[in-house]
Amino acid sequence: MDSRTLSDASVDAFVRERFIAVRIEKEHQSAAFDRLKIADFPSTIVLRADGTEVARVPGDLSPQEFIEKLGAAAGKN
Repeated sequence: MDSRTLSDASVDAFVRERFIAVRIEKEHQSAAFDRLKIADFPSTIVLRADGTEVARVPGDLSPQEFIEKLGAAAGKN
């Protein structure tokens, strides 16, 4: 996901424009990992400012698929 999707310039611009990106690694942030009940790797979880989950996008997606799924999630907010 890092080398193919997250490093893509269009994904980077899309995410920076619409979201605050946070990376959670189980080894370092186990409490957050558990609270969010992350079971799929990788997972992208969209939360509102109050912590309410808006969408969960599991899997390693292409840049276009990733933008489409996040765009749909942003529309739910």
